[in-house]
Amino acid sequence: MTTDVKYCFEDQDIDEVTRNMADIQVRRLPVLTRNKRLVGIIALGDIAVSKPGDGAATALHGISRPGGQHAGAVTG
Repeated sequence: MTTDVKYCFEDQDIDEVTRNMADIQVRRLPVLTRNKRLVGIIALGDIAVSKPGDGAATALHGISRPGGQHAGAVTG
């Protein structure tokens, strides 16, 4: 399990969340209240559907670059 869980807040600006997803190279983030109560999960697909434009494309470009947090992860 991940010890450093990444998340966003429900009242955060979607552009900021999208940039953060690209920077940390994740496709999904838990969504929390400011009291850190889980209220949902936001996915890159949610952003693509709810915010027309290049926000999702920008995030996907950042997420897809080599060398992310899980680049050396072993599966199987």
